[in-house]
Amino acid sequence: MPYFKRMKNAILFLITFGLLLISESSNAQYKKYRPKSRKTEGLADYIRPFNFTGWYVAPGVTLTPKLNFFSYDPVTEVEDAPNNFEALNLTQKSKLGLYLEVGRYKLLSSKKLISYIDYGLAYKQLKGTQTYDLDITSGLSRDTVSHEQDFSMHNATLHFNANNVIGINKNFFIQNTLGINADYSFIRKLNTSDQSAYTSTYQDAPARIGADIHYKFGLGFRVSERFYLIPSVETPILSAWKFENGRSTIGAFNSRYRPIIISLRIAWLTKPSCPKTWDSQDSKNNGGAPDVW
Repeated sequence: MPYFKRMKNAILFLITFGLLLISESSNAQYKKYRPKSRKTEGLADYIRPFNFTGWYVAPGVTLTPKLNFFSYDPVTEVEDAPNNFEALNLTQKSKLGLYLEVGRYKLLSSKKLISYIDYGLAYKQLKGTQTYDLDITSGLSRDTVSHEQDFSMHNATLHFNANNVIGINKNFFIQNTLGINADYSFIRKLNTSDQSAYTSTYQDAPARIGADIHYKFGLGFRVSERFYLIPSVETPILSAWKFENGRSTIGAFNSRYRPIIISLRIAWLTKPSCPKTWDSQDSKNNGGAPDVW
């Protein structure tokens, strides 16, 4: 119970802290990019005639670079009598993976912290490698063998996001996102050429089931009356399951890799078949979006 209580408290603290950071970041970004003219201050007038729910798709790629918020020093030496093993020149490399997301969005408000929410399903592929030279000493003899490891994970991902939008003008906005995702690795492969006692220093393999809190930054473009493009960069900021003392990377062999998703969200608006009126405006001008817009 103490473990789950600590994990719950850490998650609640991080969500609160993240929302405060997004609020401060949004204020700073707005002050930097705020428009000179009130006439093009935001997107509300262009969204109001449409439904406030809809679909989106987001193709993209994944990377797994070595970017640790907390230092990680792998064990490089182990004794297994009569031999001594020492890993030299440990190098890890990121590999490119595929990503595809589909989901629904719901517009909430252009005047509050959370502008809209979205939720959906994604396919996420994560891959990475590491190499090292294993120095083996036995009595007076010494030998060095090079080894290479690689991993690949094919994940099905459920996600939920809360988004803050800063409308710079009618065609451009800045987006900050805090969200959660739950992953299931339906295919997971780990390959290694090292069968020596040094492998006892490896950390646990990546879990098949995982959950993260993530942050995403995006730039939005209105390309037509109904279509929007939002290129984004996303990374975990806390691994909630399995919880690893505040880390947000995945461990494979004796290296840690940061999942980064680069995606292009394609969202489209739809007009209500029977326009709704939320206030005293004409239905043709007010449409299906809530009056807070």
